[in-house]
Formats: sequence, C-alpha cells, structure tokens
Amino acid sequence: MSKHAAARIATLISALFLAAPAQAQPPESWQGLRVDGQRIVDAAGKNFVMKGFGAGEWTNVEAYMIEWPDGDGKYLWYYGHTRIHETLAGMMSPSAYDKYWRDWNHNIVTEDDFARMQRWGVNTLRVSINHHWLSPSDGVYLQSGWDWLDQMIAWGKAHDIHIVLCMHAAPGGQSNELMSDTVDGVPHLWTEPEIYQPWTIRLWQAIAARYANDTTVAGYELLDEPIVYKNNPRGGGDKLRAFYVKVTDAIREVDPNHIIFACGTEWCGSPAAMRTILPPWDDNMALVFHKYWDKNNQDSIQGYLDIRSKHNAPLWNAETGENGNAWAQGMVDLLDKHNIGWAWWTYKKVNNSTQPCKVREPARYAKVLDYVEGKGPKPSQSAADTIMLELAANTASSKCMWNDGLLQALFNTDH
Repeated sequence: MSKHAAARIATLISALFLAAPAQAQPPESWQGLRVDGQRIVDAAGKNFVMKGFGAGEWTNVEAYMIEWPDGDGKYLWYYGHTRIHETLAGMMSPSAYDKYWRDWNHNIVTEDDFARMQRWGVNTLRVSINHHWLSPSDGVYLQSGWDWLDQMIAWGKAHDIHIVLCMHAAPGGQSNELMSDTVDGVPHLWTEPEIYQPWTIRLWQAIAARYANDTTVAGYELLDEPIVYKNNPRGGGDKLRAFYVKVTDAIREVDPNHIIFACGTEWCGSPAAMRTILPPWDDNMALVFHKYWDKNNQDSIQGYLDIRSKHNAPLWNAETGENGNAWAQGMVDLLDKHNIGWAWWTYKKVNNSTQPCKVREPARYAKVLDYVEGKGPKPSQSAADTIMLELAANTASSKCMWNDGLLQALFNTDH
C-alpha cells in the first residue's frame, strides 16, 4: 500500500464520520432502561423486550457484506473495515474513493430508515463501533466520530428507538476475524494486553462519560464476539472476564446508569461459552448470546435459560439471522415465549436476501470481485470508480429489493 493511499485513508476516516467489581444500581431518578432481576424494564418498571437490528454495514463494513470472497469461495475473513478501505484506495481515484464512502455512509442508514423501523415496531438498534473512526490512537478522540454517534442517538430519540453501543472493533482487535477489523489475523487485544487493553478501557470510559445521562442509549456491549485464543475459541474466559470487570469499573466511575451487555468466548455462540465469564460482576448487566443456524426449539436455548435462572440476569440475543424467513419466524416465536429480546443481523447487504434490504449488485461488479478474489486483473481506475459509485448509490433504501417475508416474520408488517 502506497504512502499516498495510507494518508488518504487516515484523512478520510477522520473526515467522513462527522463523528473491586462495581455493584452500582442506577439512581431512582434514572429514566432509561435498566435490569430488574431476569428482566430488562423501562423507567416505569414495565417489561421491555429489545427487538430490532444490528446495522454493522453502516459502521464496520466486513467483506461478506459486500460479497468479497477469497479463492476458495469463502469470504475474506481478515478483510474488515480497514483492509476494504485500503483495497478500494488502491483501485479508485482519490476523488471517487472519497465520494464512495461519503455516499455509502449517507445512504446505508438515514433518518428515514429510523422512521421506517419505528413504523415496523423496532425498539432497539445495535450500533457497531470501530475504534478507528472514534479513537485512532490511545487518548485521541475524533470530534467527527462523536458527531456521528450523537447523530444516530438523536435519530433514535426522535423515533423512540434505543441504541446499544457495541465495541465491534476494539483497539488491537478482540478476535482474529474480520468483525474485529484485524488486518493480520491476530487478536492483539489479548496478545499485547499492555498496549491495547488500557486504550480500550479508556475509550469505554470516554463513551460512558459522554452518554451517562442519555436515556436513549440502552447500554454498552463491551465486546463483539471476543476470541482470546485463535486456535482455542472457547478458551481464555478467565482473561475475558477479568478484562470485562476492569472495563465495567471504569464505566461505573462515570456512569452508574446504563446496562452492561457482555457475552462469552467462542463467538458468543453457546451456553458453555457464556459460562466462561460467569458469575455476573455488576447488578445492572445482561448476558449476551448469538443464535445462528440452529433449530428453534427448547433445547437450542435451554442452557441459556438455566444460566438466567441460576444467576438472576436477563438474556439478550444480540445477533441472529443469516437464515430464511421461516427460521426467522421460529426464532421470534421461541424467544418471545421466553421473554428474550433479539437483534437481526444485519439491515442491508449486497446481493443477499437474508436481510430486510437487498442491495443490488452493480453492473460489472464481477470485475471487482474477480480482482479481489485473485481470479482477474485489476479493473481500470475509471471502471472501478464507475462500479463502486454505482454500488454506493444502490445502498439507498429507495433502491432496495425489500424482503417483505422477513419483515412479516419479524414484525408482522412489510416495508
């Protein structure tokens, strides 16, 4: 990657985004969501079941969201947000590259989308934070990143949608995979803890201090799908729990109000993984799991229900989806029966029908895919500009191919 491209990426990321364990309970004056035993409740003490979406493609683009495979037909598992930026910077002209990301971020989720979600019945949006656009180095915070978070929270407030702030790409990377925006397949948060853990803790404290009194914010999901050991995904629960406790302590110094959301190891994908971080360390916290590609029967969640009963803490299915409409209906029915909220992953993807909105693949997009996969030559700069700008334009909801069957399954409505 050239120095010119690196400089443009750093400049663009800054410019684009106009943006002992604590046992503290929120004060009685707190009017936001909080934990009450095994439930999440609102200010009036009424049961609140969190239902909505994760919108990772808005804030932490991953290769599979834009159809980028590797030579084996699998997605580029180390092609997270940063490497996608690097690759496009090497293909496109500087002006078109800048416009591509401006248009993508402008179109992918808008206030009109918040209004649409409110009409469907969405009450929660899980927002992925990539540290690069908020804290590119330890102790440095971009106003552009704060502005971006402020804007999405303001839209949530205007449309009665709570925002969960999730650290999807922590400094150093909390896993070896693309969701953590690792560029080398190494989870540096764990391999170099003396560098990256204090940075992440300070970042969380800065976030909590800014939003401590904001009742639109539902809470803080400390890490997305942490993997401490690359070759042992379920291992390292003791290290993960110790880190979570430190983050929570830092948050509670400035914010006694918001819910702490935390998941275990192994992609948050099993009761055994959840047990690696137990018992709970805060009275106002919920336990997170991710549910994909399984059966929608009692057995699929019984382990989580047992944990909920034993530890008297609520559950939240923070990621679910990548499946058909009938499966979605089964998931909703099962979790509703057991008072468990969920967030469908994700809102829009390119040429994929498991989301509410399918983004149309541009003409000649195969040229880009072949190049990324190593099967074809690099497109000319003018061709890459045209193709990618068309993709950015196609992300607008007005150009979506809507999956009304999924919306019927999730919310009993259509677009």
